[in-house]
Amino acid sequence: MKLTFKSSVTILLTILSIVLVFLLNDEGEIPILFNLLTFAGIYGLAAIGLNVHFGLTGLLNFGHAAFMGLGAYVTILLIPHAAGREGEITVSGIPFFLALIIGIISAALFGLLLGLPAIRLRGDYLAIVTIAAAEIFRLLVRDLESVTGGVYGIINFSDALQQSRPDFINKFASTYDLNPSQMWVAFLSWASIFFVLLLLKRLTNSPWGRALRAVREDEDAVRALGKNAVWLKLQSFMLGAGIAGLSGVLLAFNYGTVQVSTFIPILTFYVWAIMILGGVGSLTGPIFGSIMFWVIISETNGIAQLIFENANGQQIAGVRFVLVGLLIMVLMIFRPSGLMGKKEELLLDVK
Repeated sequence: MKLTFKSSVTILLTILSIVLVFLLNDEGEIPILFNLLTFAGIYGLAAIGLNVHFGLTGLLNFGHAAFMGLGAYVTILLIPHAAGREGEITVSGIPFFLALIIGIISAALFGLLLGLPAIRLRGDYLAIVTIAAAEIFRLLVRDLESVTGGVYGIINFSDALQQSRPDFINKFASTYDLNPSQMWVAFLSWASIFFVLLLLKRLTNSPWGRALRAVREDEDAVRALGKNAVWLKLQSFMLGAGIAGLSGVLLAFNYGTVQVSTFIPILTFYVWAIMILGGVGSLTGPIFGSIMFWVIISETNGIAQLIFENANGQQIAGVRFVLVGLLIMVLMIFRPSGLMGKKEELLLDVK
């Protein structure tokens, strides 16, 4: 693949940002890089799903956390786990990878069910519906304590995934004093990104992918050509939701617990920030955007300590919001298309 000047500059900036993390931390280079790449892979995968919605089809989805959460909860409820205040172990369960497939399909079907009544809406109206759907999902999960564990969440499910961990992961983790469980999640995250990008590359270069971009540009023109614009948008919504569901599963296994407090609106905000940073409409943009984003997040604690003496969690969170907001402001002024995107792809005034 021929590298363009823009791609070369983006790769260089990404490398320099990772080097900066090493220079500003004293905890060891490999663990820092490993932790950064783990979160970058999971959130990058989520941003790829959102990019299918907005970048390819022009759908304003502000409820992405619900798709991530549904995929995580369905998958984990189907495998052995402990949930709720009592933490009673559910012994029975199905194989992890079968549960994962069901979780991804469930997230995609949720996208279909949400899209059937709402996909004809455009712009802000669709955004409002997706926000409402995400809040309804969050409240239902919180209140169904007997099933989802409510505010206490679900724990003791990681063995279902870790049983399939290959030996080379254990050997590498032992060599560099890393967490093998987290390393296996990181490996699966980046492997998922690779296969999802291959799939999307083929789809976007197909007539179906060109039809999606046409829907984003001018939906009425697509209808005039005899295409079913509503069905095309539903397919896009389902595909992006399924990818989000996969990222939600990986996020839950990385934390070792799944809680309703994980899948809140701020999660959707982070994914949007990553997508905008990487470049709307670019297949590889969310990957670079996610790495750059987590470089900034990883330095939040240090910056907060410079501003506040003995900064607490609330102050660190505030600094994090300010940094992300400033980053988006600078991008919108000097590089509105993001690191890898094209200017014409950023359609913030979607009709």
